[in-house]
Amino acid sequence: MPRTARPPLRVPSWPWWAALAACVAGVVLLYAALVWSSAGQVLEYQVFRAVEERYADTVPDLASRVVRLLPLTLAAGVALASLGALAVPRWRRRGMLALAALIGANLTTQLLKAVLPRPEHAAGVPFSGGNSLPSGHMTLAAGAAVAALLLVPARWRPVTAVLGTAVSALTGAVAYTEAWHRPSDMAAAALVAAGWGLLAVPLALHEDGPRPAPRGARAAEIGMWTVGAVGMAAGLVLLWLTLEAPAAAGASPHPAAEPAGILLSAAPVVLCWGALATAFRRSRTA
Repeated sequence: MPRTARPPLRVPSWPWWAALAACVAGVVLLYAALVWSSAGQVLEYQVFRAVEERYADTVPDLASRVVRLLPLTLAAGVALASLGALAVPRWRRRGMLALAALIGANLTTQLLKAVLPRPEHAAGVPFSGGNSLPSGHMTLAAGAAVAALLLVPARWRPVTAVLGTAVSALTGAVAYTEAWHRPSDMAAAALVAAGWGLLAVPLALHEDGPRPAPRGARAAEIGMWTVGAVGMAAGLVLLWLTLEAPAAAGASPHPAAEPAGILLSAAPVVLCWGALATAFRRSRTA
């Protein structure tokens, strides 16, 4: 039988370019506003001081044990599945793109952590010994979720996006509550992973051509956009409430500080995944 000609590679539309630029700009703004800036460090310390003492805990609880292993396990599993896909001609493109997104996101995070300094300002914020933006834990989880989204057939993408969002959000929340990372670290990692996913979208859909959106795609997107937006709004309101009691080393944190930190550590990844799911659907049906 003659081989079916592949559809021509479509040039992405301006919303795709805007989303990709937003990922890059978001990482830059997070670093400039909350890491480089003295005022930003003080603002983020409003929520981080609620959990900072847990960093010294020598006996991890169940949640921290799970999140220590879950991102790495998922990343290894997706990497093996991607390598397996390389052996099947019709799945080879998926495997290559999934590996590229997974490896690219984690290399980007490690490079940024290594080259971006965290200045020590005379603002009363304890110095942690260096930059922790973006979060490596979140990048492992989010990068694995993006790679899985690229690897699975289109009909499984809505449920894969929801599961990947849940795992990534859980990783971000626990990484904050265990004082491994600040909320900005998780948000930056989500943007890095989403950016690599967006880079792969046009190539992932090239061989499929335009097709109807998978069942449940719009519902999954609406859910992620809604949960992410509500979570971000609630987190910012709680952060504003903490400003009633300015942060100071040794002082008791505001009761709203930890809930604000959890929401601001988890909600950004939900928004990123809503945008990524929308990018897949719009590109597939264009």
